[in-house]
Amino acid sequence: MEYRQLGKSDLKVSTIGYGAWGIGGKPFWSTEGEENSIRSIEKAIDLGINFFDTAPVYGFGFSEKLLGSCLKSKRRDVIIATKCGLKWKKEKLKAIEKISTRESILEEIDLSLKRLQTDYIDLYQIHWPDENTPVEETMSTLMQIQKEGKIRYIGVSNYSVGQIQESLKCGQIISLQPMYSMLERDIEEEGLPFCIENNIGVICYSPLASGVLTGKYDENTRFDDWRGQKIIGNFTGDVYISHIKKVRRVEKIAQKHGKTLAQLAINWLLHQKGVTTAIVGVKNPDQVEQNIGAVGWGIPDNDLEEISNILNEK
Repeated sequence: MEYRQLGKSDLKVSTIGYGAWGIGGKPFWSTEGEENSIRSIEKAIDLGINFFDTAPVYGFGFSEKLLGSCLKSKRRDVIIATKCGLKWKKEKLKAIEKISTRESILEEIDLSLKRLQTDYIDLYQIHWPDENTPVEETMSTLMQIQKEGKIRYIGVSNYSVGQIQESLKCGQIISLQPMYSMLERDIEEEGLPFCIENNIGVICYSPLASGVLTGKYDENTRFDDWRGQKIIGNFTGDVYISHIKKVRRVEKIAQKHGKTLAQLAINWLLHQKGVTTAIVGVKNPDQVEQNIGAVGWGIPDNDLEEISNILNEK
């Protein structure tokens, strides 16, 4: 396993992180059972993964609870990242509100600490920006709980450059967690250059484009989970068909090197300047082992150029 410094912090995180949204289950994902989820966490630790990312909204707190019970005995050896700023209004899809008020954050941090069975969180992130709450209120609250020792560092997720700049006027942010993959590259225009310039770590989520970069889907696939509800256009219509065509061509490059498409996609991501780590969702220990095959090797320059040409085609 490889490790990198996360922004201006003293956290050295594994370049492949454990994304715990999958083990949270409903309403976003189906799981393979609690036993498989536990085994996947144990396998991740055995293989050198030390960075575990979760959130209260993953399975209505279940993801945090499961991680907490599994990591309790390894607490000093792992880095736990969770989030605040999203709350369920009721237990169904699309019933989430963005709220980062002082009152809400103070409530969320204590609930997360209890579920995670720890007295501190290494990285506490605002899950989505709350445009109805003043930045000063959100950041001052985060700095308060940081001073109290409940969190070590502050990060943000899904923030624009402008929103990060406003937050930095009020306190230090060490990381940004954006969606980033071969098929979702919006961050390359402004986000990545800004993070590089300001030494802000980049924690990429959905590095496999929610499964599309595993190669297991085709033009006829119809998703019966959140992907089929047109929340994100990558999974429907002409955009999806275009992605599948590109995926097939990139997969041939992976096969040439004896790698899976997923391993190539993660490796490509980790070699983009400014990226610190990729958090990959898993459901079983075999998937963890497959993910580890993404590190420890490099993509030749001629293949990188070919991949770039494929991805840049309209």
